[in-house]
Amino acid sequence: MDPFSGLATFILGRLKQSAISLWLKLLFELGFSATVSFLLTCGTTLVSTRSATLAIGSGMIVASVAMTLVFRKTKLTKGLTVVLPQAELDAESGNQMQVIEKK
Repeated sequence: MDPFSGLATFILGRLKQSAISLWLKLLFELGFSATVSFLLTCGTTLVSTRSATLAIGSGMIVASVAMTLVFRKTKLTKGLTVVLPQAELDAESGNQMQVIEKK
């Protein structure tokens, strides 16, 4: 019986579990940020303009900007190549997005 194989299995299992939990956390952050941004922008635009098309389009733009900000801030995506349209960069740099980190 090799005591080190059990220890190695435990450590590798914890590392794998940690990586999975970090990716799940990233997915939650992306989903939460996109949903809240979409709902707030869509609702505000719908109330002010009464145009469902404009409200949904505006919500989609703000949700994509929020998801891009979260994606860029995480260490998990460091080194990944992502292709974004120029309009995304323009929208991100033109908006005043609040970044909140809960401790």
